[in-house]
Amino acid sequence: MLSSFSAQWFTAYYVVLGTILIGYGVYLIAKQHAMAGYLRDVAENTEKPPRAFRSVLKYLLLFTIPGLILSFFPFSWIELIFSIWCLIIIFTVGQMLVQWKVVSSQILAVGGELHKKIRFAGINMISIGVVLFMLCYILISNTR
Repeated sequence: MLSSFSAQWFTAYYVVLGTILIGYGVYLIAKQHAMAGYLRDVAENTEKPPRAFRSVLKYLLLFTIPGLILSFFPFSWIELIFSIWCLIIIFTVGQMLVQWKVVSSQILAVGGELHKKIRFAGINMISIGVVLFMLCYILISNTR
């Protein structure tokens, strides 16, 4: 019973997160100059990190914790490593948001190179999305 729910959870998680990452990766590549302008504006005018960044981390954490627990029913190295990887990403980005004053000064210091970093992030998001679809395929193949 729990193993079936675990497989369904990770299948949905991989598909949804993969779709979101590919979609936002394409968006970042297409609108990298607009995103660079937005980040510069936020870095110049606010003391707190953008609310959207905090919300994304919060919801990623809310989905990662059940995934971490479900990776033990039945035990799966792939799902466990994926859940730990998500927690590391949450921790790393969370540190950046806590140190927003430093990060915002770095955003302003990068200047014209910011759009290249945004394009790089978009390409990484697309590649991670593709990997998530491959993980979903492996999961579906193993549960048949």
